[in-house]
Amino acid sequence: MVARTGPVRRRARLMAEYAALPFDAEVILAGVRPWVTCESPSWDVAAVEHMLAIAAADMAAMGARIRSLPTEYGRAGCVLADFGPETHAPGILILSHLDTVHPLGSLAGAVPWRRDGDKAHGPGLFDMKSGAYLALEALRQLSTAGISPKLPVRVMMTGDEESGSVPARPRIEAQARAEKYVLVPEGAQPNGHLVTGRLPSARFRIFLHGRPSHALLQKEEGTSSILAMATLLQRIEAMTDGETALTASIIQAGQAVSSVPLTCMAEVVCVAPDDDKLDAIEKRIRAMATELPGIRPEIDRKTHRPTWWPGLKDRQLADLATKLGRGIGLDLEFDMLAGGSDGNFTGAIGVPTLDGLGPVGADAHQLSEHIFVSSIVPRGRLLAGLIAELE
Repeated sequence: MVARTGPVRRRARLMAEYAALPFDAEVILAGVRPWVTCESPSWDVAAVEHMLAIAAADMAAMGARIRSLPTEYGRAGCVLADFGPETHAPGILILSHLDTVHPLGSLAGAVPWRRDGDKAHGPGLFDMKSGAYLALEALRQLSTAGISPKLPVRVMMTGDEESGSVPARPRIEAQARAEKYVLVPEGAQPNGHLVTGRLPSARFRIFLHGRPSHALLQKEEGTSSILAMATLLQRIEAMTDGETALTASIIQAGQAVSSVPLTCMAEVVCVAPDDDKLDAIEKRIRAMATELPGIRPEIDRKTHRPTWWPGLKDRQLADLATKLGRGIGLDLEFDMLAGGSDGNFTGAIGVPTLDGLGPVGADAHQLSEHIFVSSIVPRGRLLAGLIAELE
């Protein structure tokens, strides 16, 4: 009993320190607002690079050593910030993305920055600029309190998560393999649960090539790629069931008003219970496409987030979060979610990962996207505790 008293008392004292860290929700909202008002849709490289530069400047002002990784494949690059100490030893990687799904002009139109009681709204505020900013605030609070993390802390902010993380994935995996832990401050779902695993997802790009003809004089000689795609997409979406979801998210076709369209392109996103089911779905889509009369299909799996099954070390990381949560008034639970994140990559390669650490919110990718202001302070204290306690 006596031998255990010291560590127990120390942990209780530290819990009290984290619970007392003076996070201020209003100050944090004011700090993240310039990030949100810098609109950064994934497909606009210049806009995302501008956002990454703002974050890099903020982190450099905190004393971090900054390394910028360039654009590739027509997508924005990444920023890697080393908060020290200056060493190559494995440490903690805080992994965030700063691109969003909201087009330029959303702030002035459908998704303005606004406050509605406990809800704060803005494009990308929930997914996931508030969490990315909150992780930096946790580092600031620890520094101000004179609490030094036991491990080196590095922050990676990417610019292409919403488009599938194609160029970022090898960078993420390489950096994660060099670390002991990965913390992902993606926004938490309304139940506030943290994430210890994620289901696989993929994006399929489908081209259907038909036969062109004059739309008025020789319509019967053509084969419409648009009509064929409409048939195929209805069949694809009908495959959605209780454990699998398929959604057509992009469609493009047509060149001339008076022509039966030669080519139609669509993208379909899919989430499945495991990678075998994902493979089976792709096989079925290919089979259905070949059944379309007069159509030549081309199908590629454009992106893939692998299954992240929670392992022992993931659960141990979650256990630490549970203990820290109790000390700051959070009763935490954990989920394996269907929504993808860059945590899929780090968890799938076996690096202990904890996701969903950002503020609680709802309606990601919707016009009503928001966070709950009351969740900001406790989630910040939890992040601070994890950064300080991991060893």
